[in-house]
Amino acid sequence: MKIKSLVVITILVLCCSAAFAQSYSFGFLSASGVGEYCNYETFTTGGHDNFFLQGFDVLSSCPYEPNVGVNATIEGLAISVPTAAFTPLHGKAYVYADQEIDAYYGAYTGEQWMVVTKTAANAHNGFDNRNWVGYIGEDGYEFLGNYGFLTTTIPEVSKANVLRKTTSSAFSPANKAQISKGLKTIQ
Repeated sequence: MKIKSLVVITILVLCCSAAFAQSYSFGFLSASGVGEYCNYETFTTGGHDNFFLQGFDVLSSCPYEPNVGVNATIEGLAISVPTAAFTPLHGKAYVYADQEIDAYYGAYTGEQWMVVTKTAANAHNGFDNRNWVGYIGEDGYEFLGNYGFLTTTIPEVSKANVLRKTTSSAFSPANKAQISKGLKTIQ
């Protein structure tokens, strides 16, 4: 009788702990679903109703990373993105601040990369069916930077379909200069 009770208690503890902390690792596919970016996210959710997210944006597969071996810290919260927001994804997701840009360059850049991510990879179809979107913040302004699909495949530099850039690098210096110029005319 005691062994049976111990087994039941053990199973309950394991089930409860699984419900309060889950780990994920996803690669980032481009908006077309064809190319895979060189960085990937790995994170754990936890807290009541898995409200918190913590982990890393892993840069080790990026070929031009000046700071070899440095990963970007990510911290975030659970959110619900309304369909009316007209973003590339909607529904239950996580939003996190990503240190990717500073970690990649090894210095303070003044730019902030923020990602909204789902916790499952899905079919590669439909504008509102994307499951990650990145926003870039600079000089107090925020812009849609990039978006695409998640994949359970982790990027390797040797793979032919791995893009030789990070998710935030799609927001090119030329785009940044043009937007900054436009902002100065508004002010």
